[in-house]
Amino acid sequence: MCNSKLTSRSYWENYYIKQHTDKSHIVNVCSYYDRFWDTFFSGDSKTKSLIEIGGFPGRYLAYLASKYGVKPTCLDYNSDKAQIEESFLTMNVDDYDIIQEDFINFKTNKKYDFVLSNGFVEHFENYDQILDLHLSYLKNNGKLLVMIPNMKGYIKLYKTLVDKANLDIHNLECMSLQVFHDFAKRHNLKTEYVSYFGGFPYNVHQSLNIFQKIIFKTHHFIFKRFFNKKLELKPSKYFSSGIIAIFEKP
Repeated sequence: MCNSKLTSRSYWENYYIKQHTDKSHIVNVCSYYDRFWDTFFSGDSKTKSLIEIGGFPGRYLAYLASKYGVKPTCLDYNSDKAQIEESFLTMNVDDYDIIQEDFINFKTNKKYDFVLSNGFVEHFENYDQILDLHLSYLKNNGKLLVMIPNMKGYIKLYKTLVDKANLDIHNLECMSLQVFHDFAKRHNLKTEYVSYFGGFPYNVHQSLNIFQKIIFKTHHFIFKRFFNKKLELKPSKYFSSGIIAIFEKP
């Protein structure tokens, strides 16, 4: 498989240079998705295996291991293992594995009950191949959960104005429910859930000039105060922040 990354190792090492291992931070970030985790881990998940593809800095794995009793494995090519270990320590998880390898080149000899991929697929040009490769880690009757951001619709215009650098490292072509329906059909997977989710993503990843600050503050006020609660209940492909898909492998 060719190297089609839209980001580099150094980008992610710098992106997560700050610590993300405070317990309240981990719980606050990860518990937002509890309704999806409950679907993903339906039934008895204790002692079953979970691997996260691109799992640095380990907060989701630590939270899920603590909450559902799964044994977590983090696969990531980031050279800093300390934050991952700190995440597990913070959540009182002491049985885990860390694989420091490049997902594209690494060949697994182990299958897992659950495979998680969060904010990973959209950083590749050949996203279909990347999705397909996830299944090499999944046991028969295992489950795969994929989350990606949604940057199409009105969100694309907003990010073009105030978050362009971040927009440019994402492949917008994969941000469609049809991509995931096609993926399921390609591999005869059982689709448990595919949908947009979340409110409008007004946060940005860059310094803003005066004009951009006006745009940001206006959107922050309008969506946080009036619309995001409605979007949480009724997601929109034009305004909601993400896509989530859950599959079962026969």
